[in-house]
Amino acid sequence: MASSRERRATAPTSQDVARLAGVSQSTVSYVLTGSRPISEATRERVEDAIAKLGYHPNSGARTLRSRRSGVIGLMVPEADGDDGALMTFVGSIAREARRHGYDILLVTAQEGAEGIRRVVRTGVCEALILMELDRIDERVPPVLESGLPFVTLGKPEEFPQGSVVDLDFEMLGRMVVERAIEEECDRLLLFGDPGRKRARNDVSRFLRGVEDVAQEAELEVVMDGGALAEVPARALRMTLPNQRTAMFGLSGVRQVLFAMAATRALVDDTRLLITLSGADLVDVSPLLAAVPQLDPRRVEISELAVRELVRLLRTDGASPRITLVEPRWIEG
Repeated sequence: MASSRERRATAPTSQDVARLAGVSQSTVSYVLTGSRPISEATRERVEDAIAKLGYHPNSGARTLRSRRSGVIGLMVPEADGDDGALMTFVGSIAREARRHGYDILLVTAQEGAEGIRRVVRTGVCEALILMELDRIDERVPPVLESGLPFVTLGKPEEFPQGSVVDLDFEMLGRMVVERAIEEECDRLLLFGDPGRKRARNDVSRFLRGVEDVAQEAELEVVMDGGALAEVPARALRMTLPNQRTAMFGLSGVRQVLFAMAATRALVDDTRLLITLSGADLVDVSPLLAAVPQLDPRRVEISELAVRELVRLLRTDGASPRITLVEPRWIEG
């Protein structure tokens, strides 16, 4: 006789149902929840596969059809203490959600896939927003299985059949390299340990944009994983006479800015700091007036994510879509 552990291990999943019915996993979810219109023929194939496999959806998914809680679950990453970017996103999402009549329930990304399942089981949320996804993220399958409409702030490697709203990080990478070339830099130092963070979707897309342009322009790219406070000194040590090094980081910008301002390295022509920041960083030091800055457009992205989720919730037959916001230079 099989043990209870063995029975759980072999229990059919919605992915098994999708495979047998010849449909996507999200279609199985829509049939279970009634959250979107499905043709009768497709519904019959899914229901036949469910019966053959003996699949039992979780109780949260079964009851979603009648639940309208007015609550959106927001899964947030751990704050890195860099420049308040996380709170800009959270605050903007909460304000825009209230404008459309929704409240926000925060869930930490550290809870992972189990955090998604826990929230779904409660039946509290009628939709989800996921921030800072990995290229292949463990949280996407339980979201698909839940049948909840969702939006990701971040573009996974495989489009997850939910809507995506994010900065165009590939374009950002190209813009950084092009600025370094325009400023006659010989190399680009990327700080904040981007090599280790390549599994993150934003970092991988950014590096793809960097590498595409840098290779063609023969610009040397250096991945820096050391202490942020020592980035300016390391950039100086690798810079030979009559050379210039551009520096850029997707994280750790504030620490590097303070380190450079403290040593007056911001007015040293051998090092060019390019920042992805908000205009608030101009107030850190008057020396920053000459630092090129890229606007990540966080408020715009946050508001677009909420509006996209509201569209999915309120429009019959609404299809998921990808919206990538172009970065832009902040005019001095």
